[in-house]
Amino acid sequence: MEKWESFKASLSEERTMSGREFLLTLAVCILGGIVFGMLFSPRKSTVIGSNNGNNSGNGNGGCDDEEDEIGEWEEN
Repeated sequence: MEKWESFKASLSEERTMSGREFLLTLAVCILGGIVFGMLFSPRKSTVIGSNNGNNSGNGNGGCDDEEDEIGEWEEN
């Protein structure tokens, strides 16, 4: 109990912090928060794209119409 009382008494003292110490404390808090968020996040896998089957299936992204228009201009 004596240690607790001495610890509480030390907290009431005012102290100054240098800019370097403040920046280091801020960096540690931010990086610790990022690591904490990664470890305890509910999502563990990332899927880019929904794989819902909305593909054109022709391999060139549905650009057949543009090729037809170019062919018509060459004929004229």
